[in-house]
Amino acid sequence: AAMASNGKVAVDKLKIGATVSIKLKDSGSCEGAVYTVDPVTKTVVLFSAAEKPVTQDSRDVRLVPEHAIDSIKVVKPPDAKDKKALVAPLPAIDVAACKKRESEAYEAMEAAMAMLNPNASAAGQACFDALSKTLDCSWSGDSINVLDQVRVDAPYTEDACVSLDGNKSSLERIRKIVTAGLKKASSADDLAQAAKA
Repeated sequence: AAMASNGKVAVDKLKIGATVSIKLKDSGSCEGAVYTVDPVTKTVVLFSAAEKPVTQDSRDVRLVPEHAIDSIKVVKPPDAKDKKALVAPLPAIDVAACKKRESEAYEAMEAAMAMLNPNASAAGQACFDALSKTLDCSWSGDSINVLDQVRVDAPYTEDACVSLDGNKSSLERIRKIVTAGLKKASSADDLAQAAKA
């Protein structure tokens, strides 16, 4: 590999399959076989043995942009065996498993978004969060619907709880949770104000 005037190996002169050690500007380093170098971005793509191998052929891939490189040292020049190893077929991808993971992630994101109400006050969101830890809740406008039994309206206090089905024990239980949630939220606000002072 050709050396630059400062003694470093130039990124665009690296040979595919060469094992290199790259010293990074942030004082870190990495080592691996050169898989390719992007001629436009001057990013070096390295393959190395996987830190957490899944199979015998597992490899880690690392992209190292030129601007992050302090110096490059060729540890071992490429040979035919190295080049062949770099083009070995990648393991098959289980498309069904990928689609399942995508679907689960999307459902989890939708569930998390449904728990947020951008129109609710901070107290309202805190009340919803406290209730939803143990009970099935949903937003209905700016009101919180709890188990289709109790509605909590703004300003989200004990007195703002309304029974939807006449069940007094459910109403009392939810009032207690709302009161405890308000105390917890106000003590957290007090701590935050004290920290600012």
